[in-house]
Amino acid sequence: MREPMYQLTACPVGTMPVPGWECFFARNDTALYDLTFYVWLVRGDHTLGLVDAGLPPGEDDMAMLDKANQQVDERCVYRDVSTLEEVLERQGVRPEAIDFVAITQPITYHTGSLLSQFFPRAEVYISRAGVFELLLEKVDHPPRQFYFTRDTWRFIYDLLLEDRLRLVDEPTEIAPGVWFETTGGHHPGSAAVRVPTDAGVVGLLETAFLQRNVDDELPIGVAESVAECRRAIRRYKGICDTVVAIHEPENAGRFV
Repeated sequence: MREPMYQLTACPVGTMPVPGWECFFARNDTALYDLTFYVWLVRGDHTLGLVDAGLPPGEDDMAMLDKANQQVDERCVYRDVSTLEEVLERQGVRPEAIDFVAITQPITYHTGSLLSQFFPRAEVYISRAGVFELLLEKVDHPPRQFYFTRDTWRFIYDLLLEDRLRLVDEPTEIAPGVWFETTGGHHPGSAAVRVPTDAGVVGLLETAFLQRNVDDELPIGVAESVAECRRAIRRYKGICDTVVAIHEPENAGRFV
């Protein structure tokens, strides 16, 4: 029987410049590189899912993100921001049609719009290691307030009551042929998704920011574990036909 195939669409929700030393390990690179943040649509014949939920819709939460990023460089501010509501409308997606959402890192630029109005019936997959780090460890990378917004925390409570929250680390099939797993590297809760498409298996890897990280097997500069980051990149290059760095600006033109 033919394995289900999916179409991937990269929907930009914002762009932010960061210094090169954040992107490339052991490189004294102070030039600014654009990172693009996406919501990914995963469309199959009978399945519709999202990878990541986009930035917070609230002005106060976005202001907190910008203020935190500006501690690195005053130019590190989001621009060209789109809300998840705008993305879904442009793509003709009704929230009640979404079957799953997979979060590649529990941080508000991936979880900000993880809210009830956008996911009334979807199952939500998040790294167990990432959530347990938040709950059990004294964390400052990122600080606790940047894992989830207050509104998202309220929704997570509802997800628990409705048995729709899935905290997993090992490779887990979240839809026929679609796999989610914790990879670590950037953070303990960094995760990846593998999606079979007509062009082969595509791996969406949060432990790589820009395609140079993948192509040169060069870990990101802000990896909590450089070795885990490098292992994740190499392993995914071995098991996927295409490995995608999650913040590469060119993704929007490759996956339409």
